[in-house]
Amino acid sequence: MKTATLRILRFNPEKDKEPYFEDFNIPTSKGMTILESLTYIKENLDSSLTFRAFCRSGICGSCAVNINGKPYLACKTPVEKIIEEFASSLIIIEPLSRFKVIKDLVVDTENKKETIKRFNLWLEEKQPPKDSEFLVKPNEVRQYEKETDCILCLICCSVCEALKENVPFSGPFAFVRTYRFLADSREKEETKEKRLEIALNASVWSCLQCQKCVATCPKDIAPADAIQKVRRAIVRSGKKESPGAKKLSHYLNWIYATGQINRLFLPADVYNNEKAVKEFIKTCKEHGIEVWEIPHLPDGFLALRDLIVRALVEEGDVEAIDFKKIRKIDEKIEALLKGEEK
Repeated sequence: MKTATLRILRFNPEKDKEPYFEDFNIPTSKGMTILESLTYIKENLDSSLTFRAFCRSGICGSCAVNINGKPYLACKTPVEKIIEEFASSLIIIEPLSRFKVIKDLVVDTENKKETIKRFNLWLEEKQPPKDSEFLVKPNEVRQYEKETDCILCLICCSVCEALKENVPFSGPFAFVRTYRFLADSREKEETKEKRLEIALNASVWSCLQCQKCVATCPKDIAPADAIQKVRRAIVRSGKKESPGAKKLSHYLNWIYATGQINRLFLPADVYNNEKAVKEFIKTCKEHGIEVWEIPHLPDGFLALRDLIVRALVEEGDVEAIDFKKIRKIDEKIEALLKGEEK
């Protein structure tokens, strides 16, 4: 009979000073899941082991845990898959990261409810047509179909790099749900405006686009993409004064103007801090560090401009380029190349 060792991080705050690992040797069978192995331990080896589970079908999201350092749904993860993936019959199981542990593998997820309330994460339907009902076309449904699959397991929050340091950032799942309703034609327009304000105040621009939420989502949603879509909706609504929106404009304008990003002028473009740019250039030169005030222009970069404009026209977003700013960049480049700017 095949066996595996589950090394589980235990902690009971009522009697333990620190978390500790405990090993359990269990028999395994083909198709046995991590959740079933935990249930085996609870029923046969230690009834005090505490974990969450409900649907056993990958729908409720309550059984999410860290397995060998990576988050999974215990009910959908076969033991044999983990053994094969890590080439070891020792399986380390811990509670989700970044959450307060209530006991053993159970973490405090009450903030999820508060986030749902704060973000109004439910449909606020506008008045349907008289003597009729809303007709939602398949093309529209496809825009937010994946985001509808979110099961609130909070795996995305457990790996989110922005949540490490940024308390106001509300986590990927909140913005996944926000986009799902923004894209729904049945939603009231005033509610959509309210959603954009909420997202802006909840630090939507703080997402680092590390893609960890995309790599770990058990429903194959791409939360980082949904965040980008919410950001786009914010900019298109005219809310362009936040540092995040200004950074987006900075990147796009410099790529259009020179074919490359120029972080050197980021403080000036985003925070109106020309002094920081000049001091940085001066410090680099004093220490013999080469610094380019303009990127070395790649061959064919003018053709790149045409490609960018064509793509933005297709997206219906050509106004995203600030052509007045482009002209200023062009003038700056001309001055620098002529040696006129000190």
